[in-house]
Amino acid sequence: MDMNACIEACLDCHRTCLATIAHCLGRGGHHAEAAHIGIMMDCAQICAVSADFMIRQSPHHPHLCAECAEICGQCAASCENHPDADDAMRRCAEACRRCASLCGQMGVRPH
Repeated sequence: MDMNACIEACLDCHRTCLATIAHCLGRGGHHAEAAHIGIMMDCAQICAVSADFMIRQSPHHPHLCAECAEICGQCAASCENHPDADDAMRRCAEACRRCASLCGQMGVRPH
C-alpha cells in the first residue's frame, strides 16, 4: 500500500468535507441538520489527523486509519442517503469512499 496515496486521499477528503459543510450550511434547512453536519465535521477532522500521523510516520497511524475508514464510510452514507443529495454531496461521498478504501488498507483494529 502506498502511504502517499492514502495521505493524499485523506487531505482531499478533508478539503471536500469542509467545502461540503459550507455548501450545506449555505443551503440551510435539512442540508444543515446537526447529524449531517456533525459527521462531515468528524470526517474532516479524522482525515486531517490521520494524514498528520502518516506524514510523521507515527507508529499509531494504523489505528487512526482504521477509525478514519469507519468514519469516512459513515460520512459517505450520510451524503449518499440525504433526501436532497446534490452534486456537492455526491462529490463528498466519492472522496469519502476513496479515503475509506485506502485507509482501510492502511488500518488495523486493536485486539
